[in-house]
Amino acid sequence: MRFVVELEHGPDGVHGRVTREGSDRPEPFHGWLELLRLLEPPDVWGNPWDDP
Repeated sequence: MRFVVELEHGPDGVHGRVTREGSDRPEPFHGWLELLRLLEPPDVWGNPWDDP
């Protein structure tokens, strides 16, 4: 998956917007941890060790 990250650094820290590949709506973030959360894969329900 690809992302477009618009990052700004100011006196109050980092902030910006992340747009996922295939999406036309950027998601805003404030701080490094929130940016990292947006870059993680989406939550998947169920146990990954279960047989399909």
